This record gives sequence, structure tokens and C-alpha cells, in this order.
Amino acid sequence: MSVSSIVMSSHWGREVRHKYITQESKALAVVFPGKNYSAERSLLDYAAKLAREYGCDILLLEYGYQSARAELKRDEIDIIAEECKAAVSSLPEYEQLLFISKSMGAVIAGRVAEELNLNQKTSHLYLTPVADSLPLLRKSRGSIIYGGSDPTFTEQHAAGLNGQKNLRVYRIDDANNALEVGSVNESLAVLLVIINFYHEFFRDALTG
Repeated sequence: MSVSSIVMSSHWGREVRHKYITQESKALAVVFPGKNYSAERSLLDYAAKLAREYGCDILLLEYGYQSARAELKRDEIDIIAEECKAAVSSLPEYEQLLFISKSMGAVIAGRVAEELNLNQKTSHLYLTPVADSLPLLRKSRGSIIYGGSDPTFTEQHAAGLNGQKNLRVYRIDDANNALEVGSVNESLAVLLVIINFYHEFFRDALTG
């Protein structure tokens, strides 16, 4: 296994360092963080660790505004998408792609797959997607996990995906946008359930 960094300039005047882990795989898992949820936090960290266990190469993206410790403006989403497209395009071509995204990252992941014409070979694991990602979700295949108490993606949004045969939608009762519930112990129990959903996603994506 080899670990390296893909260093690129960004709109925010700071270099970004995308962590790239290779183990001679034909499948690449790409992690798209949330607005305030980095790839090192638990939901994405465990997903990346599992991707490695399933034999995937891994690209952990960093956004330019995160590197610069700047606030993200809504009209800068397009810039993030372009910079992420450049990062993905810089890698060797893979037979299979798994895009793992959190919240706002769902919009970025969906756009990268669509705008680089990667939808046919990409499976998505969407964690607490935002409502703005709905049109992109409908064009995707994979799994969605959202919290029942998350105001950014509600039952009504999930209902908008009814009939999408290529998507599995999981609702975590009472969970917030971080897919956490009341106590620490309860949140850890929920995390185990979520990791089981991850296993199902990887098995389906890599053997389907």
C-alpha cells in the first residue's frame, strides 16, 4: 500500500492536499466531505477504512476553503466542483468508482460524476444529502442514509426518490445531520448499524 498527496492550487489562495492511498486496485473510492464535516470525522473515516478493507484505492478530497480556513459562499460551489473534477481527472483511469459524500458533498459528487461522464461506472454512498442534490440523486445508483431529525433532508425529500430502483434509502430514526442520536452510547450503537449499511453498499457496488 502506498500513501501520497496530490497537491493542487485552489481559488482560495492555498494549496490543497488530497490524500491518495493506492493498493493496485481497479476500483477507486473518492470521499467528498461536507461543508463543515471533514474526511477525518467518523462517518467518512469509517467509510474510507472499509473501502480500503474491500481492496479499493482511496482519494480523500480537501476543499480549498477548508485549507484556507475561510467561510464558503453559496456561489463558490461551482468552484469546488471544478477543483474536485481536476483532482479526479488527474488520476489514472479506474474500471469502477465509488463516491462517498456527506451533506453538501453530495452535490459535488453528483456533479463530478455527471460532468465527467462517469455515471455508468460510479456507485454513490450519500450520507445526509442536502435537498439541492435531489436532481442528481435521481440520476445515480447506490445508497442514501439520512437522519429522521435532520431538517436539511426530510421525509418529503426522501419521498421524492420513491420509485428510484437504483437507490436504497435508509432512514435513521431520531438522528441529526451527523447521524447521531441522544447519548454517546446510543450514537455508537447507531454507528454500528450505519457501518452494516456500508458493508452492504460495498458488497453491492463491487460485486454487482
